[in-house]
Amino acid sequence: MAELRKRGLYTGVVCSTPFERLGHAQAKVFGAPDLPLLMIQHPLGGIEIDEVRARAQQALPKVLELIAAAQKEQAV
Repeated sequence: MAELRKRGLYTGVVCSTPFERLGHAQAKVFGAPDLPLLMIQHPLGGIEIDEVRARAQQALPKVLELIAAAQKEQAV
């Protein structure tokens, strides 16, 4: 994702909460410090499908925000 971001494509990474600091650090190391992280509650594995759906619903506003930001950036 960092490579795509450096090439001008608007990208982001889904990351669960315990890995937020690592995600930001890795983005910086790979030369894309502005890489957006979409944070979700941890864990994602081993939970019921209804909980996965609930978390997706929670994340949807942020996904839409990132898409809008990408469209705005590309329009400039």
